[in-house]
Amino acid sequence: MTRQVLLLNSDKPEVLHALARRPGVTVRVITRPVYAGLYENHETAYVDSFADLTQVERAAYEIAAHGPVDHVIAATEKSVVAAGLVRALLGVPGPGFDQSLRGAHKRAMKDRLRAAGIPVTDYAQAPTLDAVPAAAERTGWPVMIKPVFGAASKCTHRVDSPGEFARRHRAGDFADLADTRLPVQVERLVRFTHEYHCDGVVHGGEVARAAVSRYFLPPLHTSPDLNSGYLADQSDPFSREVLDLHRRVVATLGLPAGVTHLEVFRTEDGPVVGEVAVRPGGMGISRMWWHAFGVDLWEEFVRVSAGERPGRPAREPRAGTVGRSRLPALPGLRARVLALPGVLEVLTPEECASPGRLEAYFAAEDEPAAERFIARLHAMAGHGA
Repeated sequence: MTRQVLLLNSDKPEVLHALARRPGVTVRVITRPVYAGLYENHETAYVDSFADLTQVERAAYEIAAHGPVDHVIAATEKSVVAAGLVRALLGVPGPGFDQSLRGAHKRAMKDRLRAAGIPVTDYAQAPTLDAVPAAAERTGWPVMIKPVFGAASKCTHRVDSPGEFARRHRAGDFADLADTRLPVQVERLVRFTHEYHCDGVVHGGEVARAAVSRYFLPPLHTSPDLNSGYLADQSDPFSREVLDLHRRVVATLGLPAGVTHLEVFRTEDGPVVGEVAVRPGGMGISRMWWHAFGVDLWEEFVRVSAGERPGRPAREPRAGTVGRSRLPALPGLRARVLALPGVLEVLTPEECASPGRLEAYFAAEDEPAAERFIARLHAMAGHGA
């Protein structure tokens, strides 16, 4: 029997490829008009934004008019809440609206986590950009400000004082945040030594597999051209603490199935949760997992989102650690990086779907060796460590 999958997606080709590998699966799509060319062979309904839930409702009923839907898959962070609404409207199993809201709305997520005793920084929600100073008085300065819905580090700013906020607001520094027309998440700045992420596969409400990785530099402190990191020693006490924290977060949010990307700060008092996303991490993290464990996170995402059991790794885990680094696609740089001992592959901009950037993956003996290797790659790209 053919399974009908409704995919809420933008320009993420990985999930479409994983679905195409499945016999007996028909994919219908809700997306934005700008991505119409990617879905020419699929029944498609369009929305201007996944944040416009009235448009999402209309698109869902438009799709459902052509037959029932068995699974709804949200492939981007912006579509998580929309997918919860669609499941509720169409009676499709999976996370409903409330569950999906807690997996994407930064204040709702942290309300739930804090109530369960999971460490998060102080936070408040400001209804508008102008209300940020009042919210920051409740959290304490300095603060990070960002939209309550958002992916990666977009529209995120550090502000140290009321005076700095006023000056920068007058100068238009926060125009990108104002343009989102969303409430603002105001969070007290976390003083941390390193930033980590824990990625996992969830099935039946339980963590099927997970691993901790460390960013070479925090994403907010580096250019997207040089976003780098490596898998941490999973037996290290801090890694074990993060793995347990990840398990608690999954249980607290009531996530039945999916792939998670949990951001964690390492502080003097222990780990502090930044936020969690219910989708594979970007910046080459999924490919790093493939080289390290023989596990394709996008394939696992489709499996568990479509009600299937997690797959088996393609091979035994690689000894040591595996790292990754984005690099600018400078003339001759790919060939020079490929010549280095330990390099596993270097993807071209076309292969990694990142215009103007390469993605390099390498094996190293341990974490210090991975740090040295990334510093060398950055130096080859003309940037100091």
